[in-house]
Amino acid sequence: MATEETTLDRDRQSPMTDAQQRALRAMMGHFATGVTIVAARHGPLLAGMTANAIATISIDPPLLMASVNRRSETHIAIVGSHSFAVSILSAGQQELAECFAQPTSAEKLRRFCDAAWHEAESGSPILDGAIAYFDCRVTDRYDHGTHTMFIGEIVAGGYDASVEPLIWFGSSYRRLR
Repeated sequence: MATEETTLDRDRQSPMTDAQQRALRAMMGHFATGVTIVAARHGPLLAGMTANAIATISIDPPLLMASVNRRSETHIAIVGSHSFAVSILSAGQQELAECFAQPTSAEKLRRFCDAAWHEAESGSPILDGAIAYFDCRVTDRYDHGTHTMFIGEIVAGGYDASVEPLIWFGSSYRRLR
């Protein structure tokens, strides 16, 4: 078995080198995940981003974590609204995943990637056609490095068991079949 190994040990006061960042991305790329859009709405700001850094924290109470870059419009919208929604994408929604993964532009924000959506109980956008969604109210937040981990209490949700998910593995989109 061929294994690529990299040492990430470093002086914590120094930033990671470009080579260390590439190695870490390659390592994390071998963890298969679902693909989601984390989105929020604050006043006229409608923002969303492709993310796979989400996790269930607790079933009782129902808590979910989403990690969001502090420089993003999505972060601004979550902080302002104290809520966010997570839409788990279906196999047929790769174009949306690619659009929401792009660096933010005024055009993307204006169009919200031309995505069809409806408003959740919290006011956050839920993407139509998602295989599942979670509507969350922020209960806690933790700033670490470049990101904030938002903990949200799930106040509503739903799913469609008949639709296949979109998967991310090895730095590319995949399908189960």
